[in-house]
This record gives sequence, structure tokens and C-alpha cells, in this order.
Amino acid sequence: MSEFYNNQEIAAFGVKLVHLIAGVAGGVVRSLVIGRYGIIAATSAVIVGGLTAGYGTPAATSILCKWLSNIGYRATGLDGAVGFTLGLCGMTTAEIAIQQVREIGKKLRKIANQGQCN
Repeated sequence: MSEFYNNQEIAAFGVKLVHLIAGVAGGVVRSLVIGRYGIIAATSAVIVGGLTAGYGTPAATSILCKWLSNIGYRATGLDGAVGFTLGLCGMTTAEIAIQQVREIGKKLRKIANQGQCN
């Protein structure tokens, strides 16, 4: 691996630059593929993709490498691909999580309102 990749100095807030760039690239591709985004939504997808990959890549890479080694595949150097994939899926995951939380909130409000006296 290159010295650039292993350099711990090239990290901000615990995020390696390589992971961040891969996630941003995934966010850009998602924005282009979806196509219905305006500039604010596209920028949000890029930022969320970068953050998702920046913080999620180390854990996801570790899990993936362990799983691949269990089936006999010697996996090394997957950080870029994992970061890109997380960046690509980051905004979708965030949208689904927000939707689920809103639905749970609606159900809880409905339950709370049923208990009130009118």
C-alpha cells in the first residue's frame, strides 16, 4: 500500500481522507443516477455519502474481510470499494431511517392521543 494511504496524519475527526473521498464519489454517483435532485438535495447526498463512508468504512471493511476470509477469499485493499458503496447507499439509508422514525412517532402520538380524555 502507498504511504499516502497508511499515513495517519491524513485524517480529520477520525475519518481517513481515502474513505471520505470514496464516499463522496458514491454520493455524486447516486445524485447523478437518481437525477431528480436539485442542487441542495444533490449536495446533501454527497455530504451524507462522505460521512457515511468516512465513519462506516473501517467497521464495514473489517466485517467484509472477516466474512470473505471465512469462505476462502483473501480480501485486502477493499477500503475504496467499501467506502464507495457506503457513499452510494448512505443517503438512501438515511432517508429510510428518517421515514421509519417518523412512522414510529405517528404511531406513538396516536397511542398517546387515545389515552387522553376529550
